[in-house]
Amino acid sequence: MTGTSTRQRRSDVETAKAVARGVNILAVRNRSLAQHYMECMHVPPAVIARVLDDPASRRAPSAEQAISEAISPSSPARRSEE
Repeated sequence: MTGTSTRQRRSDVETAKAVARGVNILAVRNRSLAQHYMECMHVPPAVIARVLDDPASRRAPSAEQAISEAISPSSPARRSEE
């Protein structure tokens, strides 16, 4: 079995969610925070390294997961109105 087959068959939903959140954190914040979050969520170190080095290498999230894991930062103008 190849690594790709293993990733495609992965059924660890909690790890998949943590990786999706980590990639979102990477996109809106920085690598250090993304790595710290995934470590706290017990994502395997090899997965963290691979995802942070090449976020496109991870399996694409399902439409439902993409919606549930979305991070939409408030715009600066909106924050000042709150």
